[in-house]
Amino acid sequence: MLLSVTGASGTGKSTALDLLREVDFGTPVIRVEFDSIGVPDGADTAWRHDATERWVRFALEAQSRGEHVLLFGQVPPGELLAVPSAEQLDGIAICVLAASPQVQEARLIGRGEPADSLVHHLRFGQWFRRHSEDPQHAPEVIRVDTPVAMDWSRWETLSGDDPRWPVTVLDTDALSAGEVAEQIEAWARENLADVASAEPRGR
Repeated sequence: MLLSVTGASGTGKSTALDLLREVDFGTPVIRVEFDSIGVPDGADTAWRHDATERWVRFALEAQSRGEHVLLFGQVPPGELLAVPSAEQLDGIAICVLAASPQVQEARLIGRGEPADSLVHHLRFGQWFRRHSEDPQHAPEVIRVDTPVAMDWSRWETLSGDDPRWPVTVLDTDALSAGEVAEQIEAWARENLADVASAEPRGR
């Protein structure tokens, strides 16, 4: 199974990964960061589509060994579900970390993000949350023609409460880093318990 913890910059993904590295899930779970494969200068949507497909293939290799993958990175749910190899997975579950623009901005400033980049991060953060709650919100943001043979039909008619849209949104505004990690751990355990029936929990 592939468990994706995702969200825009400044929502707490990297911190949560650090706190969950040593957790015993009772089953083999590989914890990885999306950007650990290296992010080239000028990385764009085409690069992200290709990198997402590479991570799905990594998860398929783990699946063949009886292992699961917990992937932390900035991957919109619609992209993950559309990459060519996604349908070969035993299950996909997606936990989107979300924050209000005010909280996201404060976190980005606190980590030294350049001032001229803030507006782009905030706009993407707002779109990311709305896309996670409603897959029909502005799909053109990610539905870009690239060399990767994306299959958008897997979700292009779905609503946010459809079980085929396996997305949970976690608002991190009022949570400490430890509380965010605890909720991700609980979400992961629930989905790992469901993997035998291939029914990952959604919203």
